[in-house]
Amino acid sequence: MVNVEQIAGIAMTVITYSGVAKSCYVEAMRKIKSGNKEEFEAEMKKGDENFVLAHHAHLEILNREMTTAEPQITMLLAHAEDQLMSAETIKTIVIEMESIIEEVRGKNKDE
Repeated sequence: MVNVEQIAGIAMTVITYSGVAKSCYVEAMRKIKSGNKEEFEAEMKKGDENFVLAHHAHLEILNREMTTAEPQITMLLAHAEDQLMSAETIKTIVIEMESIIEEVRGKNKDE
C-alpha cells in the first residue's frame, strides 16, 4: 500500500532541491552577464549538485510506484515533476545564453 506521507515527503524533497537548482542557474546567468566566469561556473556546479539530489529523490518515487504497482498522482507530486523539469529547462537556456554572451563579448573585443 502506498504511504502518502512518504510520497509527500519525497515530493517536497524534489521541490526543494529543484527550486534551489533553478535559483542557482538563474544566478549563474546573472554572473555570466556581468562577466564573472568563475562565479558562473560555481553557480552552475551548485545548481547541478542540487539537481542531482532532486533527481535521486524523483527516482525514489518512481521506484516506489513500480514496486507497489499502485500509481498515485497527487497535486504535490505533479508540482514536484513540474519543478524538476523546469529546473532542467532553465539550465539548458542558461547554457545557451552563456555561449551567446561569450560570443558577443568576443565580437565586441574585435571591434
